[in-house]
Amino acid sequence: MLSIIIASALASLSASQSGGCMYTDGRYSLNLTSIAGWRLEYESSDFFYYYTPCTNNERCPQGNALFYANSVQYKPGENTCSHYLSVDHHEQPTYFFGGASWAFQYEDGELCDSTQEPRDMNVWYICDENFKSGAYVSDVFEYETCRYAMQIRSPLACVPESKHNANCQWRVHGSDNTTYNLDLSNEKGNIYRGAMTENGYEMFYSPCANNLYCYQQTGQTQMMSIVENMVTRTCDHYLAEWQDGRVQPIFHDSDPQQVHWSFHYWLSEQCSNGEPGEETIRWYCDPSATNSTVLNATYDGNCKWEMNMASAAACPADDMYRIHNGIKFDLNQLYK
Repeated sequence: MLSIIIASALASLSASQSGGCMYTDGRYSLNLTSIAGWRLEYESSDFFYYYTPCTNNERCPQGNALFYANSVQYKPGENTCSHYLSVDHHEQPTYFFGGASWAFQYEDGELCDSTQEPRDMNVWYICDENFKSGAYVSDVFEYETCRYAMQIRSPLACVPESKHNANCQWRVHGSDNTTYNLDLSNEKGNIYRGAMTENGYEMFYSPCANNLYCYQQTGQTQMMSIVENMVTRTCDHYLAEWQDGRVQPIFHDSDPQQVHWSFHYWLSEQCSNGEPGEETIRWYCDPSATNSTVLNATYDGNCKWEMNMASAAACPADDMYRIHNGIKFDLNQLYK
């Protein structure tokens, strides 16, 4: 298979159309202005595919009619359009953290004889930092009858790790270059509590945010986790602070029955011996825990607190990291 970039901008592209090449999903941004009007081509043994980002600059004559689309299909050896596959209506993409990619869902393609439904095209922009600029098509396939997926690799699709981390998302690479993902962004706004048997205390934890007050210790400053006296209902200690995800988790998979991620925080309140307190928060993989739960909360008597959580989000093989828009991917192939 051969992938080719035809990087000459089409003359019909106007400045206003270029402005239509900037997208956001509310968290991250994608700017395709630099490739607006490019014609990206993919050649397989059966068909040639053409795609123009942000525009409907592909011409597809059908009988006496002329259709304009953003993706089309040609047969090798024939300089005629077989089918137009989709039309760009300025759809907004969604970001798929599990695949480090942006997904566009384009519809309104040529009517399919088999399904009597319009063809459609899913275009995936996959982060590829091996290229300094531009984009190229790495694959096109028909995953269902008259439904197509195109994979485009480009550094334009990359989101800085610091932004991922600030949004409570982390990605680590194992020794075998396997990629593992942890996405706790849906935990923002939740508050978990775990009773500790020692002296009637209770630990509170607000993942990915400083949503807890400890008036007795920090005044109006909010923290990510605290310990409260269950009798007086006052804060006894503040434990950890959310710092835009700069504390990186450690992935543990040596025991298949105890796969988990651990966060270690040392910015806690000082202990009576003058040393900083320490808190460890673990997220254990539990495929059945679609709603995260507290397993336990403990204190070892030496200013070391722990909270253990169970969640499907802690499972690297969970579908949330492998399926997007109904399409399942081998994610480690995407990263290569």
